[in-house]
Amino acid sequence: MTNKLYPHFCSLILLSLVLLSACSSDKKSESENGNKATVATGKERYEQLIDSIEAKMQATRNMPLDQGTAMFAMRVYDEYASYFPDEQKSPDYLFKAGELANSMQLSQPALGYFTRLTNKYPSYKNTPYAIFMQGMIYDDQLKDTAGARKMYKQVIEKFPNTQLAKDAETSIGHLGKSVEELVREFEQKNAAAAKK
Repeated sequence: MTNKLYPHFCSLILLSLVLLSACSSDKKSESENGNKATVATGKERYEQLIDSIEAKMQATRNMPLDQGTAMFAMRVYDEYASYFPDEQKSPDYLFKAGELANSMQLSQPALGYFTRLTNKYPSYKNTPYAIFMQGMIYDDQLKDTAGARKMYKQVIEKFPNTQLAKDAETSIGHLGKSVEELVREFEQKNAAAAKK
């Protein structure tokens, strides 16, 4: 064996020993208690990790968002939803991943999470909001008025008698306008209302 491969070989052996040790301690725990329920499943381990991450983010909610923690949370949410798509928490985690990505102005990942959510879980309680958020991302972050209009129209068509549909109609009316134009329109409407 060459000297260059030796450190890699040693690392591989060490990793194998650690994994074997972990497996044997799980089996020991099972045999000691006579109960397989004491060994956490992969899903339970993910849920414990998510609880830990969320507790950390909650504890620091009054501080600027820690990008590393947020990126790790998005990854864990994504993996949970991928590995356990039929679990009740999966759409919640995709939604949270989309919100985190959007809060960090990560447009493409946010769109990806929200699109996966709306395609996989069309009857999920926050699906209308996820579609609306896609419209906002296209409008505000990507300056893609056609993409924004398409998403806002989906909200109006799929959820016509909701406040979100009204908000989508208003957003369509504001597409492509600068902040100054919107302020001017608002002032004109207020002046017209004051004359009545």
